[in-house]
Amino acid sequence: MYMKFLRIGGVVLGALLITTLGISAADVLTNGTNGSMLGQLISSTEQGGCPSGMIPIAVGQTFSCVDMYEVSAGEECPNTSPKHNGETQENINMLECLASSEEGGAPWTHVSREQAKVLCMRSGKRLPTASEWYIIAIGTPDIDDSCNTHGRGITPSGASENCRSASGVFDTVGNVWEWTSDDVIEGIYAGRLLPEEGYVTQVASDGVATISAITPSEQFASDYIWSQKTGAYGILRGGFYASGEDSGVFSIQAKTAPTAATAAIGFRCLF
Repeated sequence: MYMKFLRIGGVVLGALLITTLGISAADVLTNGTNGSMLGQLISSTEQGGCPSGMIPIAVGQTFSCVDMYEVSAGEECPNTSPKHNGETQENINMLECLASSEEGGAPWTHVSREQAKVLCMRSGKRLPTASEWYIIAIGTPDIDDSCNTHGRGITPSGASENCRSASGVFDTVGNVWEWTSDDVIEGIYAGRLLPEEGYVTQVASDGVATISAITPSEQFASDYIWSQKTGAYGILRGGFYASGEDSGVFSIQAKTAPTAATAAIGFRCLF
């Protein structure tokens, strides 16, 4: 069933919920004014019942829509291109500042995992798990000239027109690493011990390496896993603009603290 999504104060709501509030769809104002509650209901439907900037994923069993582009800072944010983690926090402190998914946006970097969670939640979304991210990314080309993996810096979201997954999601490979919501504790992820750091040679159904080697695997496009058996870490996926052949759908950075907030780390949201 087609559902029209609306946004109230940055939270995406379905038409069924609006109906329970006693608000007819015909009552929704189209000019976006905020003089009343109705004036704050802004239609944002774009593709397949997903809000603007998102795309439906038909095979997603735990989610329906995902940001088509890596998140950028919205127009109401005081820092539209954060240069350090302090500027990200300044943005978060402004309730009007929302995460945006749009073609040509500057990927939001210098953001920690927990900050990314806040920004997704503010828009009624969440960070993907490592397994969900894999579903989003499947089919993204992993050859030199398709994605931003051999560049000198970040490019605007969607600038690499061929860097697109089977579902139509841009830039899952290269440009910036993307946070997922999972943890790796003492080398354990999802109840299993990650392999030694090295080139990916076999993966589980979630696209996370189960076996690694010291030589690249053509089947896995020379993708690499960074891992460590001691400590507590988050999981980043996809690689960044200078990862080279190590980046890709099966590329995993599993020894970065979830508090890390660098110029090479960004995120996207789903619901």
